[in-house]
Amino acid sequence: MYEVNYIVRRAVEEDAKELAKLILRFYMFNEEFDKAMEVSSEAEEVSLRIAEERIRGNNLLMVAAIDSKVVGYVYGAVLENPLLVRKEIGVLKELYVAPGFRGMGIARALVENASRELMKMGVKYIAAEFPSMNLVAEKFYEKLGFRRFVSIYLREV
Repeated sequence: MYEVNYIVRRAVEEDAKELAKLILRFYMFNEEFDKAMEVSSEAEEVSLRIAEERIRGNNLLMVAAIDSKVVGYVYGAVLENPLLVRKEIGVLKELYVAPGFRGMGIARALVENASRELMKMGVKYIAAEFPSMNLVAEKFYEKLGFRRFVSIYLREV
């Protein structure tokens, strides 16, 4: 692993096009693990709209950038359950680093920065969502101290 200078920051409007490409790649990558996550033929156009909406929205959206190039992102939300003592749980829904920039600590930095942002919001617990068959993601999150929490089962109807 060699040292690279990157910054992790909140996404801004100027990031939309590069972020949209990463969002699309994230979904295409996850399609490899489960065909139920098959990407639609409109995904390229839709990913730009999603990127723009997320940048303007209130959810957690952070990017990793080298110079001005966005090379990774993390997207999350705060879920609330009034029946629990800790009513709010932060959920990292998407984490992606472009292939040429993996192994540099960028994914870890995105998760750690997202964790700090969620703690500022009063969140005590943070979960991560990813396809069950993605063993790379499972090992990555376990290495960061995450544990199994909820299982979701799917069947075709």
